Amino acid sequence: MHFFRTPTIVFIFLLCCTSMFAVTSIVNPTGPEGSFQLSKADQYEKDAILSAKEGNADVAVLNLSNYILETGDFSILENSVYEGIKHSDGFIALKDKYLLKFNMSTFFYLYVGLIGFFIAFVLNIRKRTDRVANGLIGVFVFMHSFFLIHISLYLTNYTFQEPHTLSMSTLFSFLYGPVLYFYFKRITENYTFKRSDALHLIPTLIFIAVFMPIYSLSSEEKLQVMLGVGEYAAHPYKNSVTIIKLVSLLIYGYLTLRLYIKNKKKNSKTSPKKIRLHRIIITIHAIYAISYAVYGILIINDDFNSPIFHAQLFSMTSLVLYIGYIAYSNPQILVGTAKAIVSRAPKYRNSGLTVSFSNELKEQLVKLMEEEKVYRQNSIKLETIANRLGTTRHNASQVINEHFGLNFFELINKFRVEEAMELLKDNKDNLNIIDIAYEVGYNNKVTFNKSFKRFSNLTPSQFMRLEGAS
Repeated sequence: MHFFRTPTIVFIFLLCCTSMFAVTSIVNPTGPEGSFQLSKADQYEKDAILSAKEGNADVAVLNLSNYILETGDFSILENSVYEGIKHSDGFIALKDKYLLKFNMSTFFYLYVGLIGFFIAFVLNIRKRTDRVANGLIGVFVFMHSFFLIHISLYLTNYTFQEPHTLSMSTLFSFLYGPVLYFYFKRITENYTFKRSDALHLIPTLIFIAVFMPIYSLSSEEKLQVMLGVGEYAAHPYKNSVTIIKLVSLLIYGYLTLRLYIKNKKKNSKTSPKKIRLHRIIITIHAIYAISYAVYGILIINDDFNSPIFHAQLFSMTSLVLYIGYIAYSNPQILVGTAKAIVSRAPKYRNSGLTVSFSNELKEQLVKLMEEEKVYRQNSIKLETIANRLGTTRHNASQVINEHFGLNFFELINKFRVEEAMELLKDNKDNLNIIDIAYEVGYNNKVTFNKSFKRFSNLTPSQFMRLEGAS
């Protein structure tokens, strides 16, 4: 009996002691020396306040920085208790690093980015244009605009308020070059996409796979990444993305330039305004690639405050604004030629003209225009063309409408103006403008000037001055 009683008493005694210790610890949580145990964040805040009151700005700033890294709470910098150190360099730098700020440059980038969104939208709702070309140039503008908006949020520190903005524009890093390249192929060669072209998306797909774990992080985890204390670096895969993007820009820049040179030699009848547009976009793209190389060196070295940092941003804003200007003033310049066969118009749906016969007539018509130059006859009529093609007037009209997107008189004027442009370029006989107008089939200078302006966006005199200047 005593055998069982002794262990029981000991057990009850130990249980009571443990309970008393636990209660004491809850009521009076003290350390080994009896001092109150603060969390890391509370200790940093306490030390920051004490240092600020003592006028020790460096120590206060160090503790404030540690507090922010620990909690992600930036409001502490606006506490009036730090009034005494608010003019110190360290405290000013800390506020500049984390608190919202706004200046004219960030406002400008944001403004241009929003304009770019509008331009991209307008380009894709225009009717009677090449939707593929419009879509590509629209995507090109959209990506630049998206980056400008993201960089404006970054420069204003707003990204700390919305951590899900982490690396959001980096998604398009490897698409700038391919989009511009295929846009040029479309407007210069009426290029139709093939399945093999999807291979150009492989770098972007690999990028998405690598960045998906980052994009799927919670808001709190992304904020930790931004602060440099998370699972990933503050700018994930910064060096790799920068180098690969630069290589991509250089490769596709070279391919686009080669395409531009080839088509400039091949298509001598291209509108001078289109040639100038292409040349300017090529130039801006080259400037952008060069400035990005400098920009890449800066961000690899975490130097975001250098004036050179804004060189790339300036080239991007210039590109967006220029395309916006062209889209407003001369939208037809941005798109390429119509496809060889377009959807059959309602008035031709019951036509007996087969696709194969239509293509055959189209080839014969092009031969009449380019080799025999029948448009030079100032009294040319649709019936004359139909007779030369060996078909009906209705079939001839349908072929012109479906293959060229023009009516008969517009087609005639198009070929007349194209030849006039060639004669004005190589005017060895020093012909007057009216002489050239008569040469290509016009009866008077007024009609010639009107047609020339429509198809070239210049008057004959302006065209001659432009050619003389080049």
